[in-house]
Amino acid sequence: MSNGMIIILNGPLGIGKSTLAEALMEQIEGCVMLDGDYVIAMNPPPPDEVEYLNTMLSLLIEHHQGNGYKHFVINHIWRSPEELHDLQQKLRVIAPHSKLCCFLLTLSLKENLRRIQVRQGARALNESEFEMTTVMEERSLLQAGANGCLGELFDVSAEPEELVVSLLSRLNLTSITLDKS
Repeated sequence: MSNGMIIILNGPLGIGKSTLAEALMEQIEGCVMLDGDYVIAMNPPPPDEVEYLNTMLSLLIEHHQGNGYKHFVINHIWRSPEELHDLQQKLRVIAPHSKLCCFLLTLSLKENLRRIQVRQGARALNESEFEMTTVMEERSLLQAGANGCLGELFDVSAEPEELVVSLLSRLNLTSITLDKS
């Protein structure tokens, strides 16, 4: 694995993308977590958020590679195969020898909604209505494109520690066998 790896976690709001990304990053030596929501959190927002996001992610990865990092976990929602394909094309240009893996996180609607409610309890602003509407729209869009074009399906109903072991196993890795150079 001397060339590194880029793991893309795709999925709707509140499904656990950030939690899983952080847990993965902690188990992979020389890894950077890039949260798409933070990359595009600007006011006012860019005219084409997805184009901006995909370009900035590739620039950030290129920058971090120049500082010795080899592995990356990216989390966000890419709503269409075209959006995700654009990101993958940009990443192949700046990291042509890195292993590129994309997972579409799945979870029952009931559990997804429960996680959103728990998350709302820790926030200063009540965005429950917005988040409930958004998650329903996003789940619908992702289901429509879930024929493998938005990532390999990955059930996130277990605890983060179990998910990391399962995902690393799916990638034929363990945190111990990852290249540390």
